[in-house]
Amino acid sequence: MKFKILHFWILLVVAVGFCSCDKDGDDIYLRGFAASDLVASTDNVVLSPSSHSSVVLSLVWNTPELLSSDSSKTAPDGVLQTYLQVSATEDFAKFSENRIMTPSKAYLGSDLNTLAKSLGLTESKASPLYFRVRSTEGDNMTSAYSNVCQVQVTPYTIHLNRMSVLDKEKKDTVAYLYSPTENGVYTGYMAASAWQDCWFLENDGTLWGNYAMDGHAFELSNASDAWNCWFSGGSGDWLVTVDTKEGSWSAANLTSIKLNGEGMTYDSNNDSWSLVIKTTKAQEALQATADAQLYNKTTGTDASTGETLQLPDTTVATAGTYTVTLAIGSDAQFHYTISEGDHTGGGETVKMPSQLVMYTPDGTTVMATLKKSSEGIYTGTYKPQQWENFKVVDTENGIWYGSTSSDLYSLSSASDAWNLWFEDDFTAGTTLTVTVNLKTMKWSYKE
Repeated sequence: MKFKILHFWILLVVAVGFCSCDKDGDDIYLRGFAASDLVASTDNVVLSPSSHSSVVLSLVWNTPELLSSDSSKTAPDGVLQTYLQVSATEDFAKFSENRIMTPSKAYLGSDLNTLAKSLGLTESKASPLYFRVRSTEGDNMTSAYSNVCQVQVTPYTIHLNRMSVLDKEKKDTVAYLYSPTENGVYTGYMAASAWQDCWFLENDGTLWGNYAMDGHAFELSNASDAWNCWFSGGSGDWLVTVDTKEGSWSAANLTSIKLNGEGMTYDSNNDSWSLVIKTTKAQEALQATADAQLYNKTTGTDASTGETLQLPDTTVATAGTYTVTLAIGSDAQFHYTISEGDHTGGGETVKMPSQLVMYTPDGTTVMATLKKSSEGIYTGTYKPQQWENFKVVDTENGIWYGSTSSDLYSLSSASDAWNLWFEDDFTAGTTLTVTVNLKTMKWSYKE
């Protein structure tokens, strides 16, 4: 009913004018209706993914003010309607039209790119778009058109074939994942430390974090209140899969790699795996498999399932001794480097460092320094909390020590080593003496 009354009022005002209630019978009418003057902020826009969320084009125009010939009466709201039309042809044979409530329009890069492609503009080619303002005093009334602004627009296609893994602060890209078929599922190998935080960014600007609720690890959210995602307690190389359609991600921590059944050695400094092999025939095949611990929304971060991953195969051209190295390439996949001879140092032992450093598990904070008391033995003091976790680091040789899975006090530099921790056999805040023996690969603490 309200719409019908308004519609009647508009028709009455525009078609026959206001009816005067005085005895003279003078007509009351609207005046001031005219075409708008349209101005564009630029006549050329080259779009790219970097302009996705930036204003790239602004249009402004004046809006005619409808006045009543009777100063005691005003034109009702909604009489004047304004529409912005956009076309790829100057004759506006086909156009996009939207009603605009304010005398301006600002286009973000993503909006203009979508509009340009919907009107048939070709990717990476500059083509004109034509803009004009249509004004009308009401339905079925004659429209007035502004001048036409021509803007050269170069659109682009957003390929959702690669995802950036961002650091906790969303500033640096630490790795890339790939989706060759652009189906919303991204995967790839990357290096990450224990409990490392991250975000996942698609090429269209969609930022994925973790669902903002405890107990929902590995569940994705692109909401503004999303938390950052995080890895579990493992470190080294991971196979990461992000499924934006299903709304979850997973991470499989590689704990070992075997080449033709022989274990390879992990180099944390270079994030690579190596093994010296002796082949006995030409074109001998090499096949690598990895043991991994898989974490996902079902397991959470405190449990995992064992997985065996198939890595690429290759061959060695001739018989001989070779150093074979596997490392993650720019495509987030493992690749071989095969060098003739033994390049592992000929079995030389690592030089004992002058000191060791206790770090928080994420490697961001120094907890204490352990000084060398004798060859291979290091001691220092620390005031820990009960159950506090840490790693011991040989910073000179780039070796991180944790514990074996079976014994807290046995050291291990393997990629799947557990964190070290203090138990509950002391009063929190008590000064303890920490001792690390690199000869026996043991550590201990006492009051």
